[in-house]
Amino acid sequence: MSVIQMFPRDEPLTLAPGGTGPLTEFDVPIEPVPMFLRFIALWTDNTPLRGAAPTFGIKMGEGLITTVAADGTEVGIPGPKGGGTANCRRLPDDLYLLTVVNHSESDTTWKLRIKNRADQTLRFVWVSSNVIDDTSQPWMALDGELSITSRSPAGFVVVRNWGPGTLTIEDSPGTPVGGQDSPVVLLHRPREIAPHGVDHLVFTCGEVASRRNLAHTFTTNDDKADHTTLRIVADPS
Repeated sequence: MSVIQMFPRDEPLTLAPGGTGPLTEFDVPIEPVPMFLRFIALWTDNTPLRGAAPTFGIKMGEGLITTVAADGTEVGIPGPKGGGTANCRRLPDDLYLLTVVNHSESDTTWKLRIKNRADQTLRFVWVSSNVIDDTSQPWMALDGELSITSRSPAGFVVVRNWGPGTLTIEDSPGTPVGGQDSPVVLLHRPREIAPHGVDHLVFTCGEVASRRNLAHTFTTNDDKADHTTLRIVADPS
């Protein structure tokens, strides 16, 4: 059974050059099997920085924090009954895959922290799972609400993908958003948005007699409703 966690909870972790984030607890199986963590380092829209790779600090129980570089080298993590191991590989476009194994076979607290070694401020998002493919998760980020007026030919909302996996949006253009009787219709949406990517959702609006406050949750492979729900205000012209 796959267990998936996404970090952070509300916003990506912002780290200035040389900055180190807080220790964050994450799950590792008691059994000596791999736990995978996939990170994305966000810079500007549609553009990975491809600068110096971050380093990761891993702490097992009350043991020392051990630095793991993104060079594939396996290192020992101090802890009870032999501790654990970790290694990290740098993937294309500022993605990183960290693999952690608990060799102690004990129920121990694991924590990690990130150090930004690039010369630009970066924002980090990561996903952990005991199934490697399940770490490729998207994060749909909508840029505010849609404010649109009656008989408006087009209204736009920026949509970004902050996650380390491709975002897919299933809603069909030409369908109402916010209910079947909604005057607001989805005119265009991107089918996919790659990690780091940014695009636009386009809407049109029919006749509005009085203000309508609506909400629409998009059908995507991001299963978090707080990421995929758009607030809509439709006003008379």
